[in-house]
This record gives sequence, C-alpha cells and structure tokens, in this order.
Amino acid sequence: MASEGAGSHGTLYAGDRKTTVKDRKKEIGKGLIAKMLADLGIDRDEF
Repeated sequence: MASEGAGSHGTLYAGDRKTTVKDRKKEIGKGLIAKMLADLGIDRDEF
C-alpha cells in the first residue's frame, strides 16, 4: 500500500513496516532499492 507524503515523496507500507519513496515519478537507483527493501524486511534475493 502506498500513500502520498510531502511534495514528491511517498510512503510505501508492507505490513507494519514502511519506507519512503523520494520521487514516485522517477527511476529508482540500485542503492535506494536496496535500502527500501531493507526497511521493509525483504531479502534482495526474494525480490
């Protein structure tokens, strides 16, 4: 589930965990994807 945040930021929820998405209209780099997956407790190999 996603919700809007301040400006171009958004929040992505997975169960009781959440992460911030900087700009939902732009491409997301590998480093940010890795941090977001860690925030959500998702193993990179599962993704």
